[in-house]
Amino acid sequence: MTRSLSPGRFARLLDTHGPRPERWPAAMRPAAAALLAGSPAARARLAEAQRLDAGLAAALPHPAPEAVARLRAAVAREIARTPLPAPATPWARLLDRLRPAAPAGWGALAALATCALWLGFSAAPAVGDPLAPLQTLPILEDPL
Repeated sequence: MTRSLSPGRFARLLDTHGPRPERWPAAMRPAAAALLAGSPAARARLAEAQRLDAGLAAALPHPAPEAVARLRAAVAREIARTPLPAPATPWARLLDRLRPAAPAGWGALAALATCALWLGFSAAPAVGDPLAPLQTLPILEDPL
């Protein structure tokens, strides 16, 4: 079952997709054809859009076929001359696999490793009572 198409939606269809029915969405083509068969205003709007499309096509400059052929040949020569990428070395493949481990970059990973080594090899402070510094603080004017 096809839905009917209002003249306003048909105008938007023409503005969006142009006057050529092959460019219209396939689901809207039957409704547009039914509207065109029954509405002289829709046919007039389509004819106006076709005239505008033809005028725009005529006003645009068309490149010379020889220039297009030369351009295509030059692009084909450049593609043929471009060397293929070199296969990845084992070192490059290893770095590619390790890249997710350093999302902020290798410098950030090196800084993190340096901090971890520094904290790991530094002498640990003597562990006594961890609450000793708090015992000298007066809390609500009541010394502990």
